Amino acid sequence: MALPPGSPDTLVREVDDAVREDRLRTFFANYGKAVIGLVIVGLAALGGWLYWDHHQGRQAGALGAQLNTAIDALGQGRPNAAASGAESLAKGDDPAYAALALMVQGNAAAAGGDMRTAAARFAAVSANEDVPQALRDAALLREILAQYDTMQPATVIARLRHLVAEPGPAFASAAELTALAELKRGNEAAAGALFKRIAESEDAPESLKSRAVQMAGMLGVDAVGDNNEEAAPAAGAASGGGTGE
Repeated sequence: MALPPGSPDTLVREVDDAVREDRLRTFFANYGKAVIGLVIVGLAALGGWLYWDHHQGRQAGALGAQLNTAIDALGQGRPNAAASGAESLAKGDDPAYAALALMVQGNAAAAGGDMRTAAARFAAVSANEDVPQALRDAALLREILAQYDTMQPATVIARLRHLVAEPGPAFASAAELTALAELKRGNEAAAGALFKRIAESEDAPESLKSRAVQMAGMLGVDAVGDNNEEAAPAAGAASGGGTGE
């Protein structure tokens, strides 16, 4: 039976909804893009390092040393030096070093607040079919993040759709960006479903999964129930099916 307007239960429910919405807005405003940025930077760095390390086995020497110097400059908080140090590599003929140099330049531009240049550098890598898909995906995520504030939510969702459709190294970060885009356009149901998928993903970092559970809960989606149900039989089997000591 529907609750009459103004009844105590109705007022409590309205207060609960208001509190949930306020917590959701606060979380999104204070932490949303910042924590996503950290995840994506980590993904890009890992993908780039693995690719570079593999390529180093085939072609070491001056190019590797030059790239390493640019990366060191970026890590030391000298983005201008990093960008200029990677310039000749970015324009060189070696696709591996060119892609990694562009990633360095993109991160350097982002560190200096030039998001347009950063997005352009990352876009050049994501569009390059001569580099591994994992690095292209990481570059696409960085490209989207660099211009996230100026992009329409529908554009973000469309650009990342292929990364969200199937499990993969970039799924969790792409799904989180997509979920936040869904929130920006008011589609809480779609956002909640995506946060649930992240929470249930075996490959997602634990910090991201924990955040997804929290966000899903704020949206009224149970992202831990299925995992708990799966864990219960396992726990019972491990204890021999007993009920206690």
